[in-house]
Amino acid sequence: MKHIEGVLFDLDGTLIDSEHFYFSSWQPILAANFDLTITFEDWLTLFAGHTLVRNIHFLKQNWGIETTEEFMWKETRAAYARADMRTISLMPFAKEILENLRAAGQRIGLVTSSYQTTVDTVLGHHGLLDFFEFFVTREKVVHAKPNPEPYLLAIEKMEIPAEKLVAVEDTATGLRAAQDAGLRSIAASRFAAERAKLQTATYVVESLVDVDKILL
Repeated sequence: MKHIEGVLFDLDGTLIDSEHFYFSSWQPILAANFDLTITFEDWLTLFAGHTLVRNIHFLKQNWGIETTEEFMWKETRAAYARADMRTISLMPFAKEILENLRAAGQRIGLVTSSYQTTVDTVLGHHGLLDFFEFFVTREKVVHAKPNPEPYLLAIEKMEIPAEKLVAVEDTATGLRAAQDAGLRSIAASRFAAERAKLQTATYVVESLVDVDKILL
């Protein structure tokens, strides 16, 4: 990919293999409190890549489940603590692509709907925090993805025109945010069902190895 001066990475499902971790934490809460059973495929299709507030609204809209942000925050954070977020592994080739981009002189930022505590815990555990110039996390914006605000903030921080940046995402939610901010995009997912929803990206690939080949 020519004329790129910076890369903006999503976190969950892009750099870290966290979606099964979140699913395994949410499913027992939904089953115990609301008698709702979802599959991992349901999680990927209906919940992954969205904020807590959106998912609470989605539960009410689709299953009539009445709950609060305070309750779900408390329950999910307790579940995450019991499971230990440090057990979340990196996506294959995550460290290598960051090393390669840095060696090539590319600037790197992180744009995620997760909170800074998650970033610090998981990326800190894997020793990757220093690869990033900045982190745009949930608490730093009013509107999370799919709103373009997180990416617009990242563009501002980079001080590079949008056409010289590229976003790397794994969900339609993140892809929409990147595109609405005027960014080129690479969508990377090992799940065929997800790739089918990402066809408007500049490139659609299966892995970070493929992203590396496109960028470098």
